[in-house]
Amino acid sequence: MNRSTHQLVAGAAVGIYLADHENMAGATTIKPLLGSAAAAFFTNLPDLLEPATSPNHRAFFHSLAFAALLGTCLHELNQWRPQTDSEKFWKGVGMLAASANLIHLALDFTTAKSLPLIGQV
Repeated sequence: MNRSTHQLVAGAAVGIYLADHENMAGATTIKPLLGSAAAAFFTNLPDLLEPATSPNHRAFFHSLAFAALLGTCLHELNQWRPQTDSEKFWKGVGMLAASANLIHLALDFTTAKSLPLIGQV
């Protein structure tokens, strides 16, 4: 999967989720647009940490183990009830980053190389 595909899918998925969430809450803000842009940025972090120098570049940050770790982090962030505006901001950033990275890994999982359990040597 290429960079632009990851960005398009992550941006669209997060933007649609946030827009629906706001619609159900009866609010209208710029959050879906900002979240979409942030997800498009964050979705390529695995490739920044492990550049695609070869078809076999999938080490730990492109593994099922890392996906499980991100899923656990996302769950813990979802359970957190921040008290201050600063904490609310960082919770949102963390959830966006984890979600965008999981979308990246889900897209890579559907390719012929898929994802290794822990990482390839």
